Amino acid sequence: MADNISVSSSISNASVLSFDFNAQDIHPSCPEKIVFCIDVSEDVSITTVKSKDRGDLPLFTVWKNALTQFVFNKSMMGKHEFALMILTDKANWFCDFSSDPQLVSDALTSLENVQEKYDSFDTSSIFSAIYENCPPPSVCVGSSMSPPPFIVRVIILYGRSHCLPVYRGESEAHSELMASPHFFLDVLYSHDPPTGHNVCQSIFDILSEIYPKPKALVLDWSANLVKLYNFFAKLLAHPLQRPVQSMMDNRLISQKT
Repeated sequence: MADNISVSSSISNASVLSFDFNAQDIHPSCPEKIVFCIDVSEDVSITTVKSKDRGDLPLFTVWKNALTQFVFNKSMMGKHEFALMILTDKANWFCDFSSDPQLVSDALTSLENVQEKYDSFDTSSIFSAIYENCPPPSVCVGSSMSPPPFIVRVIILYGRSHCLPVYRGESEAHSELMASPHFFLDVLYSHDPPTGHNVCQSIFDILSEIYPKPKALVLDWSANLVKLYNFFAKLLAHPLQRPVQSMMDNRLISQKT
């Protein structure tokens, strides 16, 4: 068997990158505390997704269905816990942690969007809520090779095409979470096709900088149902074991496909 095992991933017709597993750090798996931050603005009820069997579905409904499937699939991979936050003009804690996928599914089913547009969204409120409700475990000196008792992962679902996220100042919560090796943040951005009448590209750029670390994933999705479920399949991977974002295509999708 060859010493170096690599997998080539086609990023575009013009470029191919090679991923060398031997060049990556090897980390053990450990339980995850996963917090879904779900946009409940009017946008996610107006935006629709075409379905072969059920016609046009509100984005909000599609999100909840995909999250439910994610929770059941992830629960089969270990003893993970899930909590919910909702995004209005800021992040609000909605449902505390549970390792029971049916209870999480019921909470998702009960979630409703607020039918309101927002002029801004405060991204710093996410860090504050996480730090208050589920700070990651501290790092023990001399035990960097040992797995932590758990990691904290935030998955943001943002569905606005006209509302720029803003960061309202540095905070202890932000500093502590950014410095922790046991905290991760992923983003799934769903939006209208970018035009001169919206700010999708600017929103995508801001979301990409919220947590600018190699192990973060910022996934961009524009109304393709199959791609949405493929993205959630990518998110099943444990953050300590998956490849870095640079091995994936993270360009803004310019049109519905």
